[in-house]
Amino acid sequence: MDDFTDLSGLERCTNLTHLQLGGNEISDISPLSSLTNLIFINIYGNEISDISPLSNLTSLIDLTLVNNQISDITPLANLTSLTELRLGENPISDISPLSNLTNLTFLWLPNSQISDISPLVENSGLGEGDEVVLAGNNLDLREGSEDMENIRILEERGVVVHY
Repeated sequence: MDDFTDLSGLERCTNLTHLQLGGNEISDISPLSSLTNLIFINIYGNEISDISPLSNLTSLIDLTLVNNQISDITPLANLTSLTELRLGENPISDISPLSNLTNLTFLWLPNSQISDISPLVENSGLGEGDEVVLAGNNLDLREGSEDMENIRILEERGVVVHY
């Protein structure tokens, strides 16, 4: 079977709640922009760089975009219902849009280009029992560094941080 490349027609599936299209050759996700009933999307391992079509999918609670070509995660800033977010293995450096996703309980960001995790400290919802995976980023893990201080702050709030 050939890989999916085109999501045209999917916009008519307005009652769709779950979508799993991992490991394809999808680059354009614009047909998803009107699917406001979606609560689960897994589109890992594709060729997606523009995630702006997701910006109005405020019902999403679980989103996986691992191993794509995403560098700008600004469109995720209003997806405040998200509890699980997997963005690792993308060229992401700025995670400030995550600071107000206060319902997150699991955040997977390994092997990206992140060098500043202060937006996670600013996220008042990250706390006891939540999990954040940051391994393989551009973090300064020397004792006393700003990154280590931010990791310590998160851990003191009960967040399990993998770095």
